[in-house]
Amino acid sequence: MIKPSFLRAQVAKSRISRRTTPFLRRLVGSVVDKTAHEHYGAAYPTKCLQTAWGVQVLLRRLGLESRLWMGAFCAAEIFAAWGHDGWGGFWDQDHHIWLTTEFNEIVDLSVAQMHGHPRSRRDDGVAMPPLWWDDVGTWPQVIRYLPDSPIRVGFTDPADTADLTAFETKLLWTFDQILARRRLDEIEFGPFLDNVDGMNRLHQAGHPWLVRGTAFIDRRVAFPAWIREREAELIAGIRAGIRAPSRLAHRTDLVADPQGGPTA
Repeated sequence: MIKPSFLRAQVAKSRISRRTTPFLRRLVGSVVDKTAHEHYGAAYPTKCLQTAWGVQVLLRRLGLESRLWMGAFCAAEIFAAWGHDGWGGFWDQDHHIWLTTEFNEIVDLSVAQMHGHPRSRRDDGVAMPPLWWDDVGTWPQVIRYLPDSPIRVGFTDPADTADLTAFETKLLWTFDQILARRRLDEIEFGPFLDNVDGMNRLHQAGHPWLVRGTAFIDRRVAFPAWIREREAELIAGIRAGIRAPSRLAHRTDLVADPQGGPTA
């Protein structure tokens, strides 16, 4: 059994260090991942919104705040067969959804399933690790998250709303079952991509995605033009003290901003 007093201590420790503790990361990640696999099956790679929402639900249950974001994502797409690696992800008229914690960490479990996405160029993709990134001031040259708009879930299709409710019910049930029946040392998940030092450790341990992904850095492979242009646009907005214009304002079918008006 994992006692409430232990969880409260973990939350307090997270607030002191301004980083979610490794145990809470493993706990939340394992429950969301298990529930997503069971509920969505082969469709899991397309459920970035649902998995980000799931992380938010569990963090809220623990007493930690977070926010959902929609924007562009680009990372090295690695395949088992040599000669096919390139850039993969979601940008331009497409989108991706992730979460930021109250400590400004970026959390994204669905990237670990990107190699199984129906839009993948091949079926021998190498999985990248899930991401709970706590060093937002430094990004490796194989990953980009470019935020567009903060969002809250606002499905217009009742079937989507019902499905999300069913997912949340299973998620909370699984969470309670694990807390009641598991020992602390039985909570396993990851490893996460958490910061540059962590990436270096995984690379040294021979993680296949990182070993091959480093070749992008060594060869100085440029990000796609759209990613470079959008990143420059965001940086210019920050320097000018203004919010860069949304590239996804047309996606009013998916989400609404926290104030209630459509933004995505």
